[in-house]
Amino acid sequence: MKITAIDVQARRPTRRNIEVDGRFVLGMDEALVVEYGLLVGQEVTQADMDTWRAAEEFRHLLENALNFLTFRPRSRAEVRRHVQGQRVPPEVVERVLAKLEEMSVLNDQQFASFWVENREEFNPRSSRALGAELRQRGVDRETIEATVAPERDEERALAAGRKKMRSLSTADYETFRNRLGPFLLRRGFNYSVTNAVVRQLWEELHQEHPPEDEGEFSEENA
Repeated sequence: MKITAIDVQARRPTRRNIEVDGRFVLGMDEALVVEYGLLVGQEVTQADMDTWRAAEEFRHLLENALNFLTFRPRSRAEVRRHVQGQRVPPEVVERVLAKLEEMSVLNDQQFASFWVENREEFNPRSSRALGAELRQRGVDRETIEATVAPERDEERALAAGRKKMRSLSTADYETFRNRLGPFLLRRGFNYSVTNAVVRQLWEELHQEHPPEDEGEFSEENA
């Protein structure tokens, strides 16, 4: 068998149509044509064409995975599920993941750091909630523990509370507490952190301590 034509595709100038013995056999990216040194008149075998097809499939899967990563960083498990959804052999999936890691665009530690930093900036929540979100995305326990700092929960709760209290225009501490408290609890902060933050933010609003008998937020008034 012999390559009889290598033509530029009309609508995709970076791709080539490969003909063997006057018959179209596959479309290939021009980079692969160069990589394999394909030339008109070159003798080829069926094994050669199978190799080209496998390389083209891998290139397509890698390009698709890279596009998936352009929207936001992803965990390794998220990318694996995405590639697996295209019904390819497990060994090909692992090759794609390994290539992405080699390219430094897939790294669970970097992903976990991005996730935590993004949450802290735009939608603060507790270390417990952050850990649950990362586990849902397939991040392992060791990486989560190395990234999520529970000792920063009060700082995160203050950030979340300051965003929320802009809409809490009330001079009544009890009402303020009963609105802000559940908001913080829903973001995973415990009662101790919630009560401390509610009091601190009230003080920031009014520059005075709430009366001692106003009570604290607890399960009974959640």
